[in-house]
Amino acid sequence: KLSVGTILEEDDLFSNSKDYSFDAILLLGGGVPNSPKDPPAYVKRRCDNVAKLINAYQQETNNNSNVPSVICLSAGTAHVPQYIIPHNGLPLWESTASASYLMQLGVPEEYIFV
Repeated sequence: KLSVGTILEEDDLFSNSKDYSFDAILLLGGGVPNSPKDPPAYVKRRCDNVAKLINAYQQETNNNSNVPSVICLSAGTAHVPQYIIPHNGLPLWESTASASYLMQLGVPEEYIFV
């Protein structure tokens, strides 16, 4: 059993995924998104791993009752220019790009929080 705040290495997580139960996964952002659906490459790797984990949970639980929520974090980097959304002039948050990318990978919208 894991305690609150436990950090797992990627290899351990995927080799023993049936041994773990999560309420939520915190997905860290980082860097300026390339577009509204395209986070930086290193954030994409995090998203890819989260999508693999969610997919594994969905396959293990046919009713999807034990699938953890994904909480996408980060709202910008203060010391670099931000991606500005052309149609409204607002900055694109890193967490929003990560959430969009997760949905492209097949993670259901109802599991994603920004």
